[in-house]
Amino acid sequence: LLPLVGIILVLFAFDEWSIDYSALIMPVSLLIISFGILKYDFLEIRTLARETIYENSLDGMVVLGPGKRIIDYNKAAEKFFEAINISLNNYPIEEILGREPKLLEIFESRVSRDFSLVIDGEKRFFEIDVVPLGDPQDEDVRMLKSIRDVTKERKIQEKLKYLATTDTLSGLNNRAEFMNRARREFTRAKMNNEELSLLIMDLDNFKAINDTFGHAAGDEVIREMGRIIKTNFRKTDIAGRLGGEEFAVVLKNTTLEEAMMVAEKFRETVANRIVNYREQDISFKVSIGLAALCDNTDIIYDIEDVLKMADDALYKAKAKGRNCVAAFQC
Repeated sequence: LLPLVGIILVLFAFDEWSIDYSALIMPVSLLIISFGILKYDFLEIRTLARETIYENSLDGMVVLGPGKRIIDYNKAAEKFFEAINISLNNYPIEEILGREPKLLEIFESRVSRDFSLVIDGEKRFFEIDVVPLGDPQDEDVRMLKSIRDVTKERKIQEKLKYLATTDTLSGLNNRAEFMNRARREFTRAKMNNEELSLLIMDLDNFKAINDTFGHAAGDEVIREMGRIIKTNFRKTDIAGRLGGEEFAVVLKNTTLEEAMMVAEKFRETVANRIVNYREQDISFKVSIGLAALCDNTDIIYDIEDVLKMADDALYKAKAKGRNCVAAFQC
C-alpha cells in the first residue's frame, strides 16, 4: 500500500518543493517486502514444496546428467529398481542397466515409452515420460525420467476389451470379433493366394439337453465345447461362438481335404467327451459343415460367402443323421 500512498501524495499534494513522495516511499516498501520474504521464508517454502512433491511422488523420478549419469532419484524410483534387483547409484545408466538391454534402451530413449516387467511373478505395466531439463537439442542435456505404474489401468482396459470381444460362456471370440478377424484373414488369404477353410459346428439335440438336465447343464456343455475347441485347434486358427449352440473355426493355410480330416477328428473327440453335471453324465455330439476358398470367384466375394457355403454343408450333415461331417464342393 505504501507505493499507492506515494502516488496519491504526488497527485494531490501541491507544495513549492514538488517532492516525489513515491521515490521516498519505495525504499521503505522494498525493505518491508524483503523483511517479509526473509521472516516467512517464502522462497524457501517454494523450494521445500517442490522437493517434497519430488521426493514423495508415487511416480518414480530419475534425473540423468551429462553422459546419462544418474544424479538424483526419489524414493519411488529406488523402490522400482529394488523390485527388479537393481541398486541405484551415481554411475552412468548403461552401467546400472548393462544386464537389462531392453530396459537400458528405454531409459536411454528421449521419447516417452510403454513397457512391462514381471515383478514377484506378476506382469506389471509402466509408462516412462521424458522431460528435458534444458535445451532438448543438447546431447548432454539433463533429463527427468518419470516412471508410472499403470498396471491397474491396463488391466481395466484389457478387461473391457475382453468383455467386448469374448463370449464369456465359451471363452471364445464372440460373433462380432470372430467375423472381424475372419474377414481380415479372408482378405489376406485372397491377396496372397493362400488356402483357407471354414468349419461351422452345431451341437446335436442341444434343446433336449436343456430340457432334460436344465439350462445350467446346457451352459456347462457350452463351456466344455469351448475348452475342446481351444485344445484341439491351432493357436493360429480363429475360433468363435456364433450364438446358441453354433461355433465356427477358420483354418489358415488348410485345403478342403485337410479340413475334412481335422473336422472328422474333432467330431470323434466331441463324441467321446462326457460332462458331469451334478453327478449326472451328459454326452453330446456335433455336426460339422465346412467350406474352403476355391477358384470360382462367381460365388465367393467375401467371408460371408464362405460362411454361407459351410452353413449349407452343415444342413447336409444334419440331414444325414447328425454326428457327421459334410463339405461344400465348389
